[in-house]
Amino acid sequence: MYIRIVTFGITVPEAAYAAHAEAVAPAFTTWPGLLGKWWLADADSGTYGGVYLFTDRGAADRSRRTDTFGAMTRNPALTGLVVREFEVLAAPTALTAPDLAAAAA
Repeated sequence: MYIRIVTFGITVPEAAYAAHAEAVAPAFTTWPGLLGKWWLADADSGTYGGVYLFTDRGAADRSRRTDTFGAMTRNPALTGLVVREFEVLAAPTALTAPDLAAAAA
């Protein structure tokens, strides 16, 4: 498994961002190898983003070439965009998140 963590600030009202997120969410369901995306919001710190769980690094690499990913990186309403990616340690994850580990197998 492979994880991407994206964080950013927003220059639009939170309600407008939430509506946009809901509108674009279906596009992520077309990404081969994406097991799920969790949408993040911390209004107190002004931080938003997402956690993406992929079957493997190849799926994450391919997702970066999608129109959806490109639109996110060019969106002027998102500031301070940070994208970090990580390999998942399989053995301890299988103990602490067995359903997710099984889904990726």
